[in-house]
Amino acid sequence: MLTESDLHFVVESVATKRRDYDHIVELVRDKDDLLEQMLKDPRIFQRLSKDEKVFVRISPYLLFLLLLIRLTEDLKTKQYVFESDRRGKQIPVFEASSIAEMLSKLSIRNYLAEMLASFARTSSGAVRWKERGSWHKRSFSDMDIDDLIELARISEPETRPSLFKRVGDVALFVSGIFPECATIAVHRSPQVSFSKRSLVDYEKQGKSFYILAARHTNDSNRSPIFTELAERFTTARRALNTLSDHFIKGNHLRFFPDLGGGGRGSGLA
Repeated sequence: MLTESDLHFVVESVATKRRDYDHIVELVRDKDDLLEQMLKDPRIFQRLSKDEKVFVRISPYLLFLLLLIRLTEDLKTKQYVFESDRRGKQIPVFEASSIAEMLSKLSIRNYLAEMLASFARTSSGAVRWKERGSWHKRSFSDMDIDDLIELARISEPETRPSLFKRVGDVALFVSGIFPECATIAVHRSPQVSFSKRSLVDYEKQGKSFYILAARHTNDSNRSPIFTELAERFTTARRALNTLSDHFIKGNHLRFFPDLGGGGRGSGLA
């Protein structure tokens, strides 16, 4: 899933003593083992943190992939991560090794990078359908769980697995990257769009819809990923909590610009 610009960014960051970047890009293209080693090179993250133009230079997928790789390496030397309780107090959770082990699985790590990248741009629209002799119209946002569940209900069977997946993704994304939305919504601010759901609610729905996605998808490669995310939703959520705390918190709009407009379904303004 790396773009041409992504490949050049990786090569230029690692092959600092070379200038024949086009040639090196061709050598490493589609060589997953070699690219994996290059992505772990500390020089890439150093450039990522210093280059002000990196957000327009590389794809969101590579950005989140590099952050997940860096987080995995960091957690290998840690015993615990922090998690916010209902009142927002940070408490240690001794699950660093479990998170690192989960993120070390390339299929899970790459899926999470792809999932996070999908929230850099969100979509909305309107759908019309006929039911029981009457026409109905409803606006939909791909950030709103209730919208997605309703859309899955009225959709053709072949469309539903992707919607089940998206519900699981939204539940994991919100509870992972914006856990304060659930905490604040339930305990302090009923006006927030996410106020209908607590952290427990997000976990329950995330698990349920990843199970549905695993059961109904025709993609044999994705089914095991959905199953693991359902079984280890809490670990995946804590992985994203830690990613947010380390690299994203306080800078959300730079990573997810579409979520800052206060549009329907986001509640993140």
